[in-house]
Amino acid sequence: MHLSAETYNIQQAFSRYCLTGKNRRITGVQPDRLSWYREMVFNILTEALEAAFPIAYANLPQRKWDSMTQDFCSHHACKSYQLWKMPLEFYTYAVEHSWDEKYDIPYLNDLLSFEWAELELYNMEDLPTPAFVPQGNWLHDVILLNPEYRLLAFKYPVQKETTRRKLLQQVGAWFVLLYRIPVTGQVQFVELSPWLAFVAEQLYAGITLSDILEYAPQLNITVTDTLASDTITFLREMQTRQLVLGFQP
Repeated sequence: MHLSAETYNIQQAFSRYCLTGKNRRITGVQPDRLSWYREMVFNILTEALEAAFPIAYANLPQRKWDSMTQDFCSHHACKSYQLWKMPLEFYTYAVEHSWDEKYDIPYLNDLLSFEWAELELYNMEDLPTPAFVPQGNWLHDVILLNPEYRLLAFKYPVQKETTRRKLLQQVGAWFVLLYRIPVTGQVQFVELSPWLAFVAEQLYAGITLSDILEYAPQLNITVTDTLASDTITFLREMQTRQLVLGFQP
């Protein structure tokens, strides 16, 4: 259905007011009623962001969080028609506008990325589980991992710290693998060393552990019996936690 130019302009003005709280004079609309719509729409958006980023909402200074949400709602034209996907646009908007520098929160991008990954995994469509057998040779067989995962690299340990001082003191290379339990849908995460993050990445590519260990010297890692046995011990533990499914038949 085609709208007249006048109707379209009124709709756009109404939408802008609901998002920004500015320009209340709209043709055919009583000003004293507009505030109710503004409150309803803005509350829906901000409550969705608070639910998507509970750690950020609880631990960032309130004035900074309020400024972020107001900026996002006022200036970003959301493209997703699904409310649960809107936080991705919030995270992307934060990165594109360098909020980590603007609000002096160096770890902001890491934190928003971590929380979005949890939300995305929880809501994503089910992926097919590959056929596997529970027993096999850890070194030479192809090890199959849970296909519903995200492997993330951070500069700050946002997966375990919330205090600004502690986060800034631990700047470095941090790796986290998030995955979804098939039956319950619960999202879990495991912190990985740089070596184990590399192992996980290669296992997902279908590389055997023996080939991964053979490549280790090129990463300036000395291959020892301890490295191999410790890696297998980790993978056995991950099998009990449903990250490792088993072995390729």
